[in-house]
Amino acid sequence: MLSKNQLIIISVVLAIFFHFIFYFRLYGPINPLAFGSLIFILALLSASIMIFIYLATYWRNDIKNSFALRVFDLLVLWIFICFARSLLEMRQVSDMIPFLFYNYNGISLFPVLFFIVGLRANYFRSVNQILFSYIIVSTIISLFFLNYFELQIFLLMPIFYIILTIPLRSSWEKIFIIFISISIVVVSITNRAGILRILVSYSILLAVYLMQSLKVSKRLIQLLVVLVLMIPLVSLYMGIRGKSVFQIVLGEDDQPYSQLNPYADTRTFLYHEVFQDLKINRAFVFGKGLNATYESEAFQTFERPMVEVGFLQILMKTGIVGVLLYLLTIISAIFRALGRSNSHYLKSLGLLLSGYVIMLFLENIIAYNLLNVVIWIVVGMCHSKDLRSLNDREMKLLLSKT
Repeated sequence: MLSKNQLIIISVVLAIFFHFIFYFRLYGPINPLAFGSLIFILALLSASIMIFIYLATYWRNDIKNSFALRVFDLLVLWIFICFARSLLEMRQVSDMIPFLFYNYNGISLFPVLFFIVGLRANYFRSVNQILFSYIIVSTIISLFFLNYFELQIFLLMPIFYIILTIPLRSSWEKIFIIFISISIVVVSITNRAGILRILVSYSILLAVYLMQSLKVSKRLIQLLVVLVLMIPLVSLYMGIRGKSVFQIVLGEDDQPYSQLNPYADTRTFLYHEVFQDLKINRAFVFGKGLNATYESEAFQTFERPMVEVGFLQILMKTGIVGVLLYLLTIISAIFRALGRSNSHYLKSLGLLLSGYVIMLFLENIIAYNLLNVVIWIVVGMCHSKDLRSLNDREMKLLLSKT
């Protein structure tokens, strides 16, 4: 019989293997159709293990915040309901294949269950070791395929989190992380979202350094974060009034779309199309289920299964109900980390989640991949009383102890 600890490690490793194979197949030298749907078995096994841990273990003993626990349970319940709703809408068994064997559909929101992994300090070192080992191996492999467009940035997606562990690491590990960050920026400069995630992480490190030097009060930090988190709400309000924030920031651009053009507005039309579809189908409140699609004039299809903006994906699949539960769980983690942690490392994770929330309205596609798996591990870390009680020295010892 495997222990809970072993099951969690297996689930994380399966998610890592799936992530690597999926993106190596999609952007690398392997035919995108190679292995067919078989690789999704890795993701399904990983998700199934986390569902078992959620339903059959006493993980709730690891969280003392009853409000966050209730909100998280409601979020998971709502995801299960949206999943079941999609199953009930299927008319034939063959519909199950695109639903389950596609990481943007049926399993797309199940990375939230990795919240459980972040709660226990006992998992902190092993999970970080696994992620860092993955970064090392993937870096070595990616160096042989730098000519494949944006392959490296997708394989090394967890780098946005690994950067924040720099203060806890040895000298050679710090140098390696900085080296691979520069490498990603150089060879994948056209991927605006990926580069922005890296820049945000280094900006957070700088902010943490200033917090240590200037001894900035917790209340001021929390106030600044509140103001930052208001940006999406203000932007949505302006959008409803007919003003596109993307066009205001990027400027009007009449040139044909090109991925090499950093000023191209690739989001306004997505908001317009998804909102129109939800309005027509009266699905704003409860969404359309995890198998949701929308009508897209731009992509010339009546059933587009994914959208490149995380917020729109969650809204389309789970409605306003799901969006509120998803954001409440993350926002409560942000303020736990910023207001009740003894280490600057945990505060940096709170700032990382603040950046994630903003990016959710721009990119951060919801899928079963390491971006979302790591984010929900971080959400759990911010809610972990054991981790929040440690100072920076103790966090470093926890990461490096044998």
